[in-house]
Amino acid sequence: MEQTTGNIISVEESFRYCEGIAKGHYENFPVGSILVPAEKRKYVWSIYAFARFADDIADSGDLDVDTKLKQLNDLEVNLRASLGDVKNYDERYNFLPALAVTASDLKIPLNEFTALLAAFKQDSVRQRYDSFEELIDYSALSANPIGHLVLYVFGYDPDRDERLFSYSDSICTALQLTNFWQDVSPDLEIGRVYIPQNIMKKYDYAYDDLFKKVEDERFISVVKELVEKTRRIFLHGKPLVDELSGRLRYEIKATYLGGNEILNKIELLNYTVLSRRVKLGKSDKISLILKTFMSRV
Repeated sequence: MEQTTGNIISVEESFRYCEGIAKGHYENFPVGSILVPAEKRKYVWSIYAFARFADDIADSGDLDVDTKLKQLNDLEVNLRASLGDVKNYDERYNFLPALAVTASDLKIPLNEFTALLAAFKQDSVRQRYDSFEELIDYSALSANPIGHLVLYVFGYDPDRDERLFSYSDSICTALQLTNFWQDVSPDLEIGRVYIPQNIMKKYDYAYDDLFKKVEDERFISVVKELVEKTRRIFLHGKPLVDELSGRLRYEIKATYLGGNEILNKIELLNYTVLSRRVKLGKSDKISLILKTFMSRV
């Protein structure tokens, strides 16, 4: 791909661009929140802007598979170039100068970013999963690198802090799975199914039932098992909260509690996620803030 060097924005402009992207999107959990020290927020914004850009390609309903893969491959080419030379990138990717500085300042290896791109490429070509284990493998690409990147932002090292990175993987995998169970219905609208086929078969539930939005006892049993599996993965990552310190401890605690609260809401709705999408309301968020600062996990 031909690299463009004209109209390259400055690093400062790039960080401001990333801040605008991060603050312009709603998520269940805050991006670069007040719990992240001011001097570190710009790094979080640049990571988010990169991930958001790639995710928008993978989720686009206006692009065919070949176009999605081409755009993601183009992004990877420019990512590799920009991490080698902050000025060597296509001008369409205004977040790359900031991301290159982030990677350099925090000593983040390229593979953390390319793993995310591999997940987005997989999203572009794959819409079904045979087993829960395949979802774990997918989450290792789509979610776990995000946890690694947050730890890098706060000065942790995977060689020195291997145990913390392992706990982080469990929390991030559980968060990814929680998002799947939260978004069963909207994912169906774009033909994407993350409910493993082998678990559906276990309860004699089929893809035809799913696309017809049959929400009977079979479906409830499927989602209940998935929620229980996800809770166990969350629990494996729980020690991370106690082993961290300072603001990051509160950030991760809020994230951990938020993910578990969504599972609680799914359970309260008797696992009927086809007819209702679970979200955290204002009162839930206030409760999470209080729990974050006033209670143990």
